Amino acid sequence: MAATGPRRPRVVVVGVGRLGSAISVQLRKAGWPVTVRTQSPAGRRQAKRLGLAEADAAAMSRAELCLLTVPDAAVEPVARAVAPLLGRTTGLVHCAGALTLEALQPAAAGRPTGSFHPLVSVTGPETPLAGHAVAIATRSRVLAPLLGRLAEALGLRPLRVPEEGRAAYHAGAAMVASGLVSLLDAAIAAWRAAGVSEREATAALAALMRSALAGAELRGTVAAFTGPVVRGDADVVQAHVRGLPPDVLPIYLALQQRVLAHAAARLPRPTVARVAAVLGPEPARRKGTRPPRR
Repeated sequence: MAATGPRRPRVVVVGVGRLGSAISVQLRKAGWPVTVRTQSPAGRRQAKRLGLAEADAAAMSRAELCLLTVPDAAVEPVARAVAPLLGRTTGLVHCAGALTLEALQPAAAGRPTGSFHPLVSVTGPETPLAGHAVAIATRSRVLAPLLGRLAEALGLRPLRVPEEGRAAYHAGAAMVASGLVSLLDAAIAAWRAAGVSEREATAALAALMRSALAGAELRGTVAAFTGPVVRGDADVVQAHVRGLPPDVLPIYLALQQRVLAHAAARLPRPTVARVAAVLGPEPARRKGTRPPRR
């Protein structure tokens, strides 16, 4: 398995999609010997474009680490396909966030197994991995330090996630990654309804989103909440409900109900009741009614 000296372990990356490309290119830049394996013509074109060497039989058998950067549903069949080509002590590692180590057991044949899931929204090989976290799991005392070295080479901070919590962990990651982009998309739709162009909305809202995230990282999520719900301004919230496009309104309501759950302890009870009535399951959007005044 992993060498204890300065020699960098040989790695084969199976799959040359977004994540596989990013890991391969950035590992190579860090001086690690990397080869890739792909069965698709598109993957071969991508490998050639990036100057990544394809793994031959010798490279597969000599690899100390095999990373499966393939979709979740493909992990088990791909693992079964490549396992016979690997050495007996090669670490077999998937990069799927929701899967446990059990996904690799049918193909393991005594090899050490692990998972390595970078918490990065990767859009291409140029997406920086450094500075982000990576969820690492393995039962192997030999593989664990190798995965730690891999994380260090890529500039990733190791994060340990219990196997029984993988689904909830991955759901949270999905909410922050694609969910955050979906939220931005909904906010842009709201601004389009207000007459703002998509280009202007994207630039302004993305900057606002970055400032909000910076505040949450600095002070914690509860302290970083702002807006009319935090202030208990039911009239403004009602105006929001009336002004939003129908497909955006449910998103707004769900998010603001969570804000209210955190803000309720700091607001008078009548104020909480007024805001809750506006955010309730039957918001007075088209009834022309206003929440009762205190």
